[in-house]
Amino acid sequence: PIASSSSPPGVLGTMNGTWILDKRRGSSMRGYLETMGVTELAIEAHEKGESDHDTINIIEFDDAFFKIKKLSRVTDLGLELKLGQEFRQTLPGDRVKTVLATSDCPGKSVKIVSRMPTMNGIATVVDTKTLQREGNILVLIQTLVIKNERSGKEHTTVRYFVPHQGEVGAPAVTAKGPMKGR
Repeated sequence: PIASSSSPPGVLGTMNGTWILDKRRGSSMRGYLETMGVTELAIEAHEKGESDHDTINIIEFDDAFFKIKKLSRVTDLGLELKLGQEFRQTLPGDRVKTVLATSDCPGKSVKIVSRMPTMNGIATVVDTKTLQREGNILVLIQTLVIKNERSGKEHTTVRYFVPHQGEVGAPAVTAKGPMKGR
């Protein structure tokens, strides 16, 4: 039998693969960054970087692990989370960030709860990624809910990613500095 690359209607694939931010839909990261206490100048730089350059997520997701590599003008970050097991990261100044990923449908939806120090206190971030079929394409919907524990300020950001075909270019400049070869 010949394998078919398209799923029957109503059947979702998985998140495994490369996704690109659909800039025409969803909300900007401004409210999220403001809730974190990021400066206006940094927010404007982030917005320009996001409008001028692609944001890519490369995901590997199975019953035990959720792995994501995020590539953009402002980030080059890899994260590997064992489902159901809290990940602790010590940041400069003995500050601690915790991350917990859970899924009731591995490969198709994940909820990542992070608690981290920000410019204006501790924030809790709930990052939910789910798949949705729209016509004949699969869309990855990211809902970010950030809450500043001290002020109680909360903001929800929704972003849409679509499957990306072709090569993933290196980010032009990352938070780690300029690209090699300049």
